[in-house]
Amino acid sequence: MHIFDRLKQMLHGLNSPDPQNAATATGTPNVTATTSDQAPMVNHTEALILVHHLDATGHELQAPDMIAGYVGDEIHLPAVNITGYHLVNINGLTRWFTKPQAQIVLTYERQAGQPVWAYAYDIDQRQLIGLPTMTRGPLGTAYQVMAPTVAGFKLLRSVGDLTGEYTTTSKTVLFFYRNQNWHQTDLSTGYVQIRQLTPVFPNPGATSTTYLTTLQPGSVYKTYLRVQLNDGDTWYNIGDNQWIPETQVQLTNGNQLLLKLPRGYRTRDAHQVQQTGIVSFVPGKQVHTYLEPYGRYLTTVTHGEKVILTERLVDDNRVVWYRIQNRGYLPGRYLTDLDPADSLF
Repeated sequence: MHIFDRLKQMLHGLNSPDPQNAATATGTPNVTATTSDQAPMVNHTEALILVHHLDATGHELQAPDMIAGYVGDEIHLPAVNITGYHLVNINGLTRWFTKPQAQIVLTYERQAGQPVWAYAYDIDQRQLIGLPTMTRGPLGTAYQVMAPTVAGFKLLRSVGDLTGEYTTTSKTVLFFYRNQNWHQTDLSTGYVQIRQLTPVFPNPGATSTTYLTTLQPGSVYKTYLRVQLNDGDTWYNIGDNQWIPETQVQLTNGNQLLLKLPRGYRTRDAHQVQQTGIVSFVPGKQVHTYLEPYGRYLTTVTHGEKVILTERLVDDNRVVWYRIQNRGYLPGRYLTDLDPADSLF
């Protein structure tokens, strides 16, 4: 039922001498109405009502509507729909024309726009730091998102519109940060070989550790992140919160480790494919490809890039690898939207 039909029922109840016929108005705008016990006599006196459409500050949202009739006639309000606004109050509404000139004032409130969400990410550890924040305001009004201050981190860049207007669609802004003591990082650097007895530290630059593990000389470890600190020291990450200083290692191609593995480790379930996929990493960043699974770096591919896949294999750890045409191997976890679709294993 249209809003004005419901209002007409309300007014009918107000004009009825029987209070039991009064209509409830739950969910309808506030109405200030002129009421009487019965309709005035139709006397053929011409009557005109101006219907004003105002916002909360009293400004006209559109030209007034004119309703013409005769004193005693029933009033029929026009259907009104003002984009971005909803009706909150009606003043001066009557069921009938009661005098030659009158006015009805409809007051509208600006609808709320969809929210703008802001997220703060550690770009190196690829994790959320701090709680997401949300801003919201009236539809069509301006917004401005400010980068939050995160203790111990420095802002690198943002992705998304920092300014704009609230619309009917929600928006997202991503802020990327780096540890303030880190000067430069390199994701997944390959393998290192331990030179001498080496303790494992909880973070780059640490001078003490609670880890009981000591790495043995000659042992080889896969590294996942290399960090150069502001003081020039370089550290390697070999697992969750496990770091070793560059002074204790030397780079290696990992052949010592690979030769100890069964030959099938690198070739199990290998077969040719004709597929495409989308690289999924960190927006605006690149991920390394490998000359062979767990081998040396070959090149990089960019987040969001569409690539052609020519080979698929699964190692003994059930890690899926794909060969990208002329660009080396990439773990399957960095690929989405495979066409044709493929199962994980």
